[in-house]
Amino acid sequence: MGEADADSIAEFIRAAAWDRDATAETAREMLRSAAAENPFAPGEAPPTVGVFMGTRLVGYVTTIPTRFWNGREYAAAHWLKGWWVLEEYRNSPIGFLLLKEMLKQVGLVASMPAALLPRRLSEALGMRDLGAVRDYVAPLRPGRILRKLDFERLEHLKGLPVALSLAVRVARIPPCAYAAGALVTLGLTALRLPHAFAGRGLTARLGERLPDEAALDSLWARAQRTLSSSATRSGAYLRWRYERGAHGRYRFATAWRGDDLVGLAVLAPPQRLDDLRIAGLAIGSVVDLVLDPDCPAALSRVLAVARRWGKSANYDVLLLTASRRALKGPLLRAGYIQAPGNIHLLVRDPGAAHGLSPDLGAWMVTRGDAWGDHL
Repeated sequence: MGEADADSIAEFIRAAAWDRDATAETAREMLRSAAAENPFAPGEAPPTVGVFMGTRLVGYVTTIPTRFWNGREYAAAHWLKGWWVLEEYRNSPIGFLLLKEMLKQVGLVASMPAALLPRRLSEALGMRDLGAVRDYVAPLRPGRILRKLDFERLEHLKGLPVALSLAVRVARIPPCAYAAGALVTLGLTALRLPHAFAGRGLTARLGERLPDEAALDSLWARAQRTLSSSATRSGAYLRWRYERGAHGRYRFATAWRGDDLVGLAVLAPPQRLDDLRIAGLAIGSVVDLVLDPDCPAALSRVLAVARRWGKSANYDVLLLTASRRALKGPLLRAGYIQAPGNIHLLVRDPGAAHGLSPDLGAWMVTRGDAWGDHL
């Protein structure tokens, strides 16, 4: 699809409730911007596929250009994004047809869906589900979390042992919640304490803009030495992803050793508070991480900045989603608790031609990849 379909695309965007004010002109501008701002092939529009019923667009999927690093070289790739079928057409093969046609248009491709149906359709068409990407949560206000959160609504926690389920119910009683919250806060503070001193030689900052591209490129050049499967985190990519068109949505926690950037965490405010399962909890996110492997203290420093940012904004929880197995221990020591993940990484590498790992723990993907923090 292209600009000739702008009227149909605008109608689809309005029907899908993505933008009630979408017009043919805004649809054309969206398509033009996607081509003009492509950081890997400027001027080239990412593939977009639609299914029409007569003249009405009823199904849509587009892509986000990227490059995957396999430990030796880059390969051009795409993330699937915006895969959507209008509600009245969902009991049909339209979703299957959309993906089937898109996979004819692209080679190396990946996606990060949460819903079961897209995952099943993707696997049926040759994509490989590497599993659920790990979620980690850092409680900022444990007492308030206990009082507000309805644990029984969370699918992942319905299987709690009876004794633990009873303990959670008791802990939610206000006087108990205050006491339990204080104990959790004390325990997490004690856990972080040894690592707080490790980063004393580093300077930490919180900014509204990314560092300059030279600093970002230098950090990524060091980070990628230890990675065998990852989407790029180059300076050009990071600026395109988190500054252009983001309207100031993101904040950037950085750690510096002298003039060298050794750590970057991209922070995002809560998306929504009306999900009944989270009972109005404000959940800030660490949506991306780039770390110098020769500076282990960089992670604790940028996460300390993230924690102060979250508390100053009165958030209840910080959420960090990262697949890399090597991050698990440092994140737990930094006061993050591992939780069941809800987004899966799916990859199609035709003929295994690009040497990407089938092991999810060897990958470095975050909620920022595939625009996953926009869900």
